[in-house]
Amino acid sequence: MRIEEREGIRDIFSIFHDGGIATANLQGENLLLEIDIQYLAERVKPSYKGFKVILYGFRDVEFSTWPSDLKSAPEKITDILSIFEPELEVLEANLKTNKIEVVCNQHSSEYDFCGGELSFIVDSAEVKDESGKSYSIEELDIICKGYWEEWASKSE
Repeated sequence: MRIEEREGIRDIFSIFHDGGIATANLQGENLLLEIDIQYLAERVKPSYKGFKVILYGFRDVEFSTWPSDLKSAPEKITDILSIFEPELEVLEANLKTNKIEVVCNQHSSEYDFCGGELSFIVDSAEVKDESGKSYSIEELDIICKGYWEEWASKSE
């Protein structure tokens, strides 16, 4: 079940707020991301830890870093292996001109940046759980809203 609208692809990353991009593998013109987001995955099945996101027609990628040293200039990284070497934590996503922009944190002190903006062009996307079942953006939104409504009721 492919998600083709740019707004829907953006929303995948906003729904996966606080999820960590554990692995990224380029397969031709497609990028396969494994996103660790246990709090949502376990709502599908208690033993699940995350989801796979396949970005079809993935291109024009750039990661603009947030330097840890505030006096340093941001670095623009375009090599996919280098971008995903540290685990990036998803904060939110936006639409910027013709690109998707994913705002990320990065917590490892091995790198000289603490996060940044990952921007790219993509034709479509697909989200699958650990069993391979595909999800529409509407189904993901229901899972996400259910979690946050339950969380809010526990906080009261």
